[in-house]
Amino acid sequence: MSVLNIFSRLTNRADLMDDMMDKLGVSDEMHQMPDHAGVLRRAANRCLTCEKPDSCQQWLNTEINPDEAPYFCKNHDLFERVLDKMEQDTANT
Repeated sequence: MSVLNIFSRLTNRADLMDDMMDKLGVSDEMHQMPDHAGVLRRAANRCLTCEKPDSCQQWLNTEINPDEAPYFCKNHDLFERVLDKMEQDTANT
């Protein structure tokens, strides 16, 4: 794999992760988490090892207002925890 291909893959996966966080509405919350840099780095590493980027892109293109990440997302559980925290915070205000 050439260096250009590696950077292309990195950029593509970073874009997919950003789009997923935006689609789910968790981006701001994730950037406010303690050790958010470490959390985001680990999430990005999971995205880099994902074998379903085409399915991810298709899901992002077709889902309008999803309640959760797709089942195949390697960050599904992380996103669920963030969504649950957001829901609890809203209920407590």
